[in-house]
Amino acid sequence: MRIYCNPYRLAPLAIALAATTCVQAEENPNDSLLLSPTVITAVQQQSPLTIVTNPKDARQPVPASDGTDYLKTIPGFAAIRNGGTNGDAVLRGMFGSRLNLRTNGGLMLGACPYRMDNPSSYIAPETFDKLTVIKGPQTVQWGPGASAGTVLFEREPEHFEQLGGRLNASALAGSNGRFDRVLDGAIGGPQGYLRLVGNSSQADDYQDGGGHTVPSRWNKWNGDLAVGWTPDADTLLELSAGTGNGEARYGGRSMDGSQFERQSLGLRFEKRNLGGALEKLEANLYYNYADHIMDNFRLRAPDPSGMMPMPMASQVDRRTLGGRLAASWRLGDWELVSGVDALRSEHRARNSRYDMMTQAYTDTDAFPWQKDAVMHNYGAFGEATWHASEQSRVVTGARLDRSDAVDSRATLSSMGMSRPNPSAGERRAETLPSGFARYEHDLADSPTTLYAGIGHVQRFPDYWELFSAGNGPAGSANAFEGITPEKTTQLDFGAQYNGDRLQAWASGYAGWCAISSCSTTAPAWA
Repeated sequence: MRIYCNPYRLAPLAIALAATTCVQAEENPNDSLLLSPTVITAVQQQSPLTIVTNPKDARQPVPASDGTDYLKTIPGFAAIRNGGTNGDAVLRGMFGSRLNLRTNGGLMLGACPYRMDNPSSYIAPETFDKLTVIKGPQTVQWGPGASAGTVLFEREPEHFEQLGGRLNASALAGSNGRFDRVLDGAIGGPQGYLRLVGNSSQADDYQDGGGHTVPSRWNKWNGDLAVGWTPDADTLLELSAGTGNGEARYGGRSMDGSQFERQSLGLRFEKRNLGGALEKLEANLYYNYADHIMDNFRLRAPDPSGMMPMPMASQVDRRTLGGRLAASWRLGDWELVSGVDALRSEHRARNSRYDMMTQAYTDTDAFPWQKDAVMHNYGAFGEATWHASEQSRVVTGARLDRSDAVDSRATLSSMGMSRPNPSAGERRAETLPSGFARYEHDLADSPTTLYAGIGHVQRFPDYWELFSAGNGPAGSANAFEGITPEKTTQLDFGAQYNGDRLQAWASGYAGWCAISSCSTTAPAWA
């Protein structure tokens, strides 16, 4: 009897056992067990500038603890390490809001002024079904400012032809106290489904070659529920909700992250095969809330000789509400996706207090929240593909965004000193265009695709640039008044070979930025 069971995962100093659906094959006395040979060490490119993969696939060295941990296995990505987890993804030398990172179509923005809880911190890759990476400004469908690229973590809707269910579960144990658990199950029928996804990941500090303990431990968990209604094969209405929390110790920071609380709500609608030129209509609404606490005493002891000798804590939160409406059209040799999107993001903060005289500590809960920023974006986009021939395609896109920010800070603080905020109550707004064009050609006598494209992005400054920065450019009152939109132009070119037994690609890009704060220079290669 031969049994196919996938996956079993092996890693240096770690063994992961996973239980999935097993398929029974014909009897063969010579074979008792056949394991899948697929182990992900680096994700391959599927088409020009686009990578699509399943983040559940086994990967080396061990399953990723956050979004950045997975993305760094993709060529072109790097990571700004935060310790054992919660790194910040870097693509083509750019990070932050230049990398448009979305989950199920929504935007989960962190709240820490120093990106201790960047968006990828709230992502558990193994709980998603599909990961799509579009390098550079070569799409306009998923929001503004994607000069580095667009990353989509998605959960696919369930499909049951008859009443039934499925269950995937995995566990991993490794050195330094690494212990991961993942559970993904669904039940349903032709009319709908119920899906539950949960995970937990933890690790301890490790010791360096000299035997010194390096602060790096973490403990994180997530739980998500989705209820879908599928009255027919072409219609989907899904309501989802999720929550999570965690903590992480950092060796390179003066504070640790003692809370990474997440709350998420989502509603999406899809309708296919509408007849005529309109092929698909999709809409989604999302709400994401991050509540983050930084302190120097819960996961460590305050250093009496350091800059923070007494217990200190800071609590920040961020509420992001947004939506998207898009329609897909087919007109002869043309494919078109057009739509609108919008978001609103509000940021608040509060700090603890320590009385040196009485040595009494008062936690953040005793103080009211102070709203410091409100930001909006409203965009319209269109992206078209022209099949000029069986071997050639032209892909183009354009979007227009109206972005604004309101400075709600009454005072500015620096080194324990406060001063009046010169931009208190001010609102600034910009109307910014973006677009791209790309040509793709398949060679007639070889499974090779050649491509070249150019893209231009105008990006409104994000929260970290407008509100976290201590000072603005020379001659400006502060960063809120002085930081201007970033204008980036990138040229992409390359070739991709897709043979039966060999896949290979080579790509390059050159980028130009209109202001000195850009993090990319020309030329560069990826």
